[in-house]
Amino acid sequence: MIEQEDNFEKELAGLYSKTLILMFAILFSTIFAAALLMVNLRSLGKNKPTLLVGLFAFLFVIATAVAMQAFSLSPSLTIVANVIGAAILNEFFWNKYIGSDFPFKKKSWVKPTLISIAIAMIFFLILMGSM
Repeated sequence: MIEQEDNFEKELAGLYSKTLILMFAILFSTIFAAALLMVNLRSLGKNKPTLLVGLFAFLFVIATAVAMQAFSLSPSLTIVANVIGAAILNEFFWNKYIGSDFPFKKKSWVKPTLISIAIAMIFFLILMGSM
């Protein structure tokens, strides 16, 4: 019986969790969170939804930036926007294209975190250099 459970767990797809997607949206941005979901979808062979998630994230970030500028909103509200973006990624895209009850094993957060920190640092250095 235990051997069957071990085999079942080995067969589960390794995906980045909804919680990690939310955390990436808060710490980095909706684009970074979407990248995790896109990796999940691609690993499941769902290429069209992968493109839709990427397009959504791109348009969401642009819409957020435009709204922030147009209404002179506080930059701290980007966190709220990112949480909304993550909620859409998780509750709409994940549930529709992966399934809310889809069994999976959690992939490690370390590699995407290190990559995201490196990318964020590059953008930060570029911004600092342009000032």
